[in-house]
Amino acid sequence: MRLAATDLPPSSARWTSRVAFFGLGLILVAMFLHRAFSMPTPVAINIAAAGYVAAAVAVLLGLMAGTRIWSDGSPGTSRVVAGLVVGLGVLALPAVLWMSFERLPPINDLTTDAASPPSLQTLAKQRGIGSNKAAYPGERFASAQFAAYPDLQPLLIERSSEETFEVASSAIKRLKMTIVREDPPSGSNPGALEAVDRTLILGFYDDVALRVTGDARRARIDIRSASRYGHHDFGRNAERMRRIMREIAGQLEATVPTASGERVHRTRSKIDRLVPKRPSALDPKGRLKGQDPSSKRGLAPSNAQRGPEPKGSPPSAGERRAPGRRPGQSFE
Repeated sequence: MRLAATDLPPSSARWTSRVAFFGLGLILVAMFLHRAFSMPTPVAINIAAAGYVAAAVAVLLGLMAGTRIWSDGSPGTSRVVAGLVVGLGVLALPAVLWMSFERLPPINDLTTDAASPPSLQTLAKQRGIGSNKAAYPGERFASAQFAAYPDLQPLLIERSSEETFEVASSAIKRLKMTIVREDPPSGSNPGALEAVDRTLILGFYDDVALRVTGDARRARIDIRSASRYGHHDFGRNAERMRRIMREIAGQLEATVPTASGERVHRTRSKIDRLVPKRPSALDPKGRLKGQDPSSKRGLAPSNAQRGPEPKGSPPSAGERRAPGRRPGQSFE
């Protein structure tokens, strides 16, 4: 190995860091413009793809420059190291996604009712050129979904369809999804709801549809989550449907239907308002209301001994109840 060093690092070392940082910049710009300014998704994908290609080229240049520096002792080691670190870091995300690509089925449209999935009527108009079709793909997706996500089943609820639709709509709003269609159930017509959800970091648009069927006593909720772009969702739609189901279950547990059809929220403040407090017999200074401050008649001295209290009969079975529970009231 020759130890003679040149004055300037080899061109491959200089371009390693330049190309690596250029690729990282392209990806960050595409993410920012897509998330903050709603850049068209196909354009953002193409810019990000160019950034990943630049990162791969930087890694190849770094390997070439590192081999030359090792053989002739040329300067530029810091440039090569910086370029390799940035380039490999950028390529780490596709590597992680590739692991999910091999483990999860290549589907992008999930539903709890494959035979008759909730339709995307309003959202179909928002799907532009290059996006996936709004129609459900069919049996191939249904079989792959059942094998990978057997837990995605319809929600059966022991409440009226009207109340269930209100709970589902409230859950979607709490998840910060944008509702574009909201048709409550009317007669024999089921309730329909469509919403748009965006991924947290990249800001991809995904579509959600809910359908509520049932009668005055029971209801069923069917959910559909579909990606607008891409042939593989990497499990994103399944996780979104689980979040919706958990939120609906939480909303149902937080509300109690009453005999009049109204819902009572299980919060301490509202329960206190429903159960009126007994007025206190003491004033703010601790005296009996209506008592003359200068008079102490009717009050026993503090050191007086109390006589034995009469023993009362034990409460009957109908009188025994939990402390603080008033007769005829139930919040379960």
